[in-house]
Amino acid sequence: MDYRVVKKIDINKERCVKIGEFLYDKEVDGLYLESPWPFPVQIGMTENLSKCQITPGFLRLPFILKGWVNEQILLRLVDLLALVQKGRILMHGSVVDNTLIVGFPNAGKTYQTFKMVQEGGQLISEELTIIDNGDAYAYNKVTRTCFSPSTVKDCGIKLTFVEKIKMFFSGIRAFFMPFMFEHAIWKEYTISPKSAKIEKIVYGSSGREVTDWKEFAILCENEFPFMASEFLQAYAVATGLDILDIQKKQRKLIKDFVESVYK
Repeated sequence: MDYRVVKKIDINKERCVKIGEFLYDKEVDGLYLESPWPFPVQIGMTENLSKCQITPGFLRLPFILKGWVNEQILLRLVDLLALVQKGRILMHGSVVDNTLIVGFPNAGKTYQTFKMVQEGGQLISEELTIIDNGDAYAYNKVTRTCFSPSTVKDCGIKLTFVEKIKMFFSGIRAFFMPFMFEHAIWKEYTISPKSAKIEKIVYGSSGREVTDWKEFAILCENEFPFMASEFLQAYAVATGLDILDIQKKQRKLIKDFVESVYK
């Protein structure tokens, strides 16, 4: 995707049609969101969702102050749509050796991942994984991973002095505001470019194998619900993009993948 940060997006509002909170310009196939602030808070995608422009104000404000759109999630959803068309699955999960680790938030995915790494397993992907005909590889070369104190201790994660200080203050913040924050820190990891043929799918740290493709589909679509994205819904209404058909293709890919692992 052609992604650019610009001072201001020049939107020809006279050509635009309003779709909910969004503006659609048919001439450039552009869908825009412009929040009512005295400085530019804008995001726009043009040319079949292949080009994105965004302003610094949009990047800096929390999503509740800019139309409830998280640009990082939106860009991943657009990638997901493109990958489905190529026969690939993008999902929230990690891979160690030939094991794919999935689950809802707080299911112990990170714990299980780095416990296996500590025991000698090779990290193939973390957080975001692409599945292509049974092969898995990392979505990003560099990923940010959230570690709790128990994961750090049990999985032998080494923290720098600065990271230890951050973990300490993270615990204080979580103690006073547990409804907003958890006791954890984020670390960046460079992921190997290697891939692996998946032979086993497990749920979090439970060790339970996920053999039902429908359960696997729920876990995939829980993290990447492109059908629930108001931005993509508006674009589909404006252009006729068949996101229902894309969802159907994704579920077939998921079904075929799980049934190839558990024949």
